[in-house]
Amino acid sequence: MNRLRTRISPSWDAHTVGIAVRFNEVDSMKIVWHGHYVAYCETAREAYLGHRGLSYQEMERCGCLAPVVRMQFEFLRPIRAGQEVAVTCAQVPGGEPKLECFYEIRDAAGLLLAVGETVQVFVDRQGEVFLSAPPPVQVLFAQIAEHAARGKQP
Repeated sequence: MNRLRTRISPSWDAHTVGIAVRFNEVDSMKIVWHGHYVAYCETAREAYLGHRGLSYQEMERCGCLAPVVRMQFEFLRPIRAGQEVAVTCAQVPGGEPKLECFYEIRDAAGLLLAVGETVQVFVDRQGEVFLSAPPPVQVLFAQIAEHAARGKQP
């Protein structure tokens, strides 16, 4: 497995959510169990897509589903119960028609705790892969591109 070397560039379209770590999310070593990192990133991705106008409920209504087909995480520093973390989800540019997201989890001081990456493909209700982005996803990618273009303007 290759290490994740990418970090979120300021030019990427991103959205950040705050998450309060609960006691029941820690393991016997008193650190957050690794599976919860996935849930934190899922929360950030759901907020990111909703912020861009394409919730999972809307995708389902349009007959466009987005299963995760690849996932990778690197755990750099432990997260403990009671911490507040900021989880940023960003669309990796150029991955269309797939949804490639990169994640950074940081503590309140901005220290990087973990990074992750997911790849989702868009499929219809029968599980057939869309070879090009379906209409609601085209709108999503257009909004992401528009936002990124505005961010690059002086």
